[in-house]
Amino acid sequence: MRYALIVTVVGLVTYGWSMFNRFRDSESDIGFDGNITPGKISALAVTIFGIAIAVFGIVSVFEAEFARAIVCSGIGFPMAIFMAPSITHLHDVRWDSKEVNGPCRLFGLSLGLSRTSISWDEIKSTGKTITGYWFIQSRDGRRVYWSYLYPGYGRFVDNLLFHRPSLKIPDDLR
Repeated sequence: MRYALIVTVVGLVTYGWSMFNRFRDSESDIGFDGNITPGKISALAVTIFGIAIAVFGIVSVFEAEFARAIVCSGIGFPMAIFMAPSITHLHDVRWDSKEVNGPCRLFGLSLGLSRTSISWDEIKSTGKTITGYWFIQSRDGRRVYWSYLYPGYGRFVDNLLFHRPSLKIPDDLR
């Protein structure tokens, strides 16, 4: 029962955060350089929570609770490892009048460490992954990824539509 409550609370907070982040900052930012970055507070909170779960798992070894140790460590360590790069600027998406630069690989359920640049005229499509990341894709298959956890991501979408007005944008991205 408590796990269902935790999942429900996390789901509601995530949904609320996505609605908050959907708001666009300023129309005056259209056509100019910009940057969106994962929410540092949420990334830090998830990283610390992952570390806490992993430490709880390690402590469970000393209490001879090996199953709990394996489960907690198996959840906590990956959670912390996958979210820690979002505390830095490694997963930022940057754009200027010529191109978009951002994370270009997925690593499990998160973003990887690789980055790429795609010029505005090379962008041929947009899409969404099964794990909920949105992306732009170039003609040669390169992608730049971002998510609803990037506050102000609407500024990027507005700039995408400014530079590529004929591009089809999924409804949930607007």
